[in-house]
Amino acid sequence: MIEYLYAFLLWLVVFLPSSSLGPLLAKRGKDFAGAGIQGAFLTLSLTLISLLRIPVSFGLAYLPQSIAIGFSVSLALNLGEKFLGGRVEMPEFLPDGFLWRALLLLILAPFAEESLNRALVEGYLLIHGQFWGAVGFSALLFALPHWMALEGTSIGKAYVAGGALLMGLIAGYLFALSGSLLTAFTFHSSANLAGILGSELRSERNR
Repeated sequence: MIEYLYAFLLWLVVFLPSSSLGPLLAKRGKDFAGAGIQGAFLTLSLTLISLLRIPVSFGLAYLPQSIAIGFSVSLALNLGEKFLGGRVEMPEFLPDGFLWRALLLLILAPFAEESLNRALVEGYLLIHGQFWGAVGFSALLFALPHWMALEGTSIGKAYVAGGALLMGLIAGYLFALSGSLLTAFTFHSSANLAGILGSELRSERNR
């Protein structure tokens, strides 16, 4: 159990200072806030990965599967939101402009969050002999901020957080099999792309 405590502490070392940048950078605009938080996630995660010598590759294993599964599962989850009757509002730190939002959600956020949750937390547990525990624990830590960052009804927040937990489990499993941060990043980016498209489809139907 001590490995999970250390893994949680590693997560906190990255998450707490990075998240505290949000309100400070928001004064300069949403474009700075989201990018600043994710940039801090990435910088601190990669630093700890290097210091702890956690092995991470950028291999191409399971890349087609990660794209197909990430996109299809996320699209199904996003389209399913309309049947809930719940309501959620996106985090205030997302940029308003489509280009900046796409760059954040499709490149910077997936790479930063997978560096933290998969390469650092899960990678640390994997080198200490955990497999399913590493997959599940990193998925829980991935889902937690999704619950914290959203505003809305309990059912809406639970649905989104549950979806994030599912996506974290799949991303974690693919990372555990491949050892590749690129595989986890591709899965996450494909899932976010489906989320953007699903949001646009729901908006069109509501007009």
